[in-house]
Amino acid sequence: MKATGTAASTVLYRQNFCVHLRHGLGKPAVSASPAEPIRAVAKFFFEGERKFFVKGVTYGPFKPDALGNYLGTQDQAARDLAQIRASGFNVVRIYHCPPRWFLDRCAEAGVRALITLPWAKHIEFLRERSARNEITRSVSDAIKMHAGHPAIFAYLVGNEIAPQMVRWLGVRRVTEFIEHLIGLGRSLDPRVLFSYATYPPTEFLLPQNVDFFCFNVYLHKQRDFERYLFRLQNLVEERPLILGEFGMDTIRHSQDEQAEMLSWHVDSVIKCGLAGTVFFSWTDEWYTGEQEVTDWAFGLVTRDRQPKKALHALREKLGQNDAVLPHRHLNQTPSVSVIVCSYNAGAILRSCLESLGKIDYP
Repeated sequence: MKATGTAASTVLYRQNFCVHLRHGLGKPAVSASPAEPIRAVAKFFFEGERKFFVKGVTYGPFKPDALGNYLGTQDQAARDLAQIRASGFNVVRIYHCPPRWFLDRCAEAGVRALITLPWAKHIEFLRERSARNEITRSVSDAIKMHAGHPAIFAYLVGNEIAPQMVRWLGVRRVTEFIEHLIGLGRSLDPRVLFSYATYPPTEFLLPQNVDFFCFNVYLHKQRDFERYLFRLQNLVEERPLILGEFGMDTIRHSQDEQAEMLSWHVDSVIKCGLAGTVFFSWTDEWYTGEQEVTDWAFGLVTRDRQPKKALHALREKLGQNDAVLPHRHLNQTPSVSVIVCSYNAGAILRSCLESLGKIDYP
């Protein structure tokens, strides 16, 4: 296949189509309907034809009410979600199956929900059939309850199984059980994405049927953090990688330290080619292990919803004219050559070249 012309102008191909490549410019993004599901394509997510960079923050759990709801009142949730969206975030990660009204409030605010489905991972859940059946039932019921809701970004069918438990039960068996839950969930709601939230002590726990990989990582030194992200990219290979948790406590550290670290965190995530990140957490208010936690303060806002310095810093990073993908500052923008090597690829070459034509660089 022979090309004519220059990289700064129209490039013509013998297959009678063309792609416009303009230095520093790309085709404008196509607006997608809010109800359109997020897709995983290669290493990133897309909402329609527009790249969707996960800019997330965890929300709750809070002290449950009489009905077992861990997400507070509807009025407070609506105010929080509006403030979350106004701060530049597009995803909230929650740790229980939510009531329907919470997803409705997410949709109204323009925020997607990343739902973690909890189950008793501290017991020997593979030893007894009754335990496996109970976990399967709880996951199935949660997904059936909200199947098709447009506010759902993805489900995490588990979170941080302890390394001792994984090794005791067997890595292969635990992995296969997680894959079973993902397959079950996908059969019940094929519109949304599925994954499992792991962490460094079990970085070897990599279910192969996930739509993306999710790691909870807390490293406070930027160089060590970036080196570990590159390691994770090698482990997850061709699928998207996001961080499911990252943050800093403002009781043991200052608000200035938190703001500085979360700012370079965004730069590092983009530099290392991740598809997004989720900050822990929105507010200092937090309830876990059957008790309210008062000796940690990871929030971007205080318990009474007063913004910390980190929130102002992140608003500048994430809320750049509501940009989908935060921009990383480059001291210089070197020229880049794009070379497409193919063999018997006529069926997909058009879409490949059209995709290249949409690149927005720098």
